[in-house]
Amino acid sequence: MMKETTTSPSNRKGQRRRMRLFFFFILCFFIWTGYTLYLQSGVLAEKRSELEALKQEAVILQQKQEELTYEASRLNDQEYLAELARKRIYYTKQGESIYVIPE
Repeated sequence: MMKETTTSPSNRKGQRRRMRLFFFFILCFFIWTGYTLYLQSGVLAEKRSELEALKQEAVILQQKQEELTYEASRLNDQEYLAELARKRIYYTKQGESIYVIPE
């Protein structure tokens, strides 16, 4: 005696309901994942632009540092120091006269 396995209509309704619930949760998960990726892509683009600006600033600061290093190395030269003193504080040698011409 074999028993036939037929699914009753109420069992099919329950199975469909469970499948709908499962797919609803899957859909919610994909929506949440997509939204999170969308937000993260905006943050990532902002960080990239910030990084680019910082790289440009670093290049400018590197050039300034090189200029200052060169200027500091020139301060050991007595002739350069005398030239700076003459330009900035109008230092003169004995018997010289300085004439300041306004620009």
